[in-house]
Amino acid sequence: MAEELDLGSVDVRFVPATRHLTFLALISILLPGVCFGETAAGQHPEEFRGTVTRSVQMKYLLFIPDGYQDDQSKKWPLIMYLHGGSRRGDDIEKVREPGWGLPALLEKKKSFPFIVVSPLCPNGEYWTDTEALVSLLDEIEKRYSVDLSRVYLTGHSMGGFGTWYLGYQHPDRFAAIAPMSAPFVLTAWADRLKKMPIWAFHGSNDDLVPIAGTQDLIDALRKLGNNVRFTVLPGRDHGIIDTYENQDLYSWFLEHTRTTNNNQ
Repeated sequence: MAEELDLGSVDVRFVPATRHLTFLALISILLPGVCFGETAAGQHPEEFRGTVTRSVQMKYLLFIPDGYQDDQSKKWPLIMYLHGGSRRGDDIEKVREPGWGLPALLEKKKSFPFIVVSPLCPNGEYWTDTEALVSLLDEIEKRYSVDLSRVYLTGHSMGGFGTWYLGYQHPDRFAAIAPMSAPFVLTAWADRLKKMPIWAFHGSNDDLVPIAGTQDLIDALRKLGNNVRFTVLPGRDHGIIDTYENQDLYSWFLEHTRTTNNNQ
């Protein structure tokens, strides 16, 4: 049952003076947001703490490998793939069009030995809604036979940015990440990524997203002791999405696991 406190039912006109402080103390307990006394003039720092809840909705492609149904006890590694900016919108089919990364490869390779989830980023967004992405990941991990110690993250271009950023925001969720041709990366992310296994890729002649930003972050990670793997593709421009055909990437993923607990 919902209850409501109605201050209109409290008559303060006949409260004796000696009980005034007791009454105010009671009100302050019942309504901690009520402030009695003067508010200081001028600008001063404050802090707000609260709980915000919201609903999320996201389209995605889900790849289940051949053999998944054969052994119900087997736990499968999982890759979350984040597409580039040209795939944004509300048409999920654009994510798996030929030549556009890992989902396109999966159309031809049914035996690919990972579960793969490829969400669709809406128009006007930029993979910054990590709350929604983690909620999707939670749901997939609940519904399917996922090896929680082998969950990986990768993406190209805008998806490369999303890979760095989601890894930075939630470094405890991924065993390894592989960003490609990523724009807008920040060296400030290095501290939270210093223990993350990372294999980054960038074309040496990328005029759309110059390599310098990625190089700065790589250098910052190495200063913190992260033996990050960085592959610069000689003579290549921004379009290095065919890197997803490199089987060494998936072998490298499987070399890395993370510690999990029963609450995840």
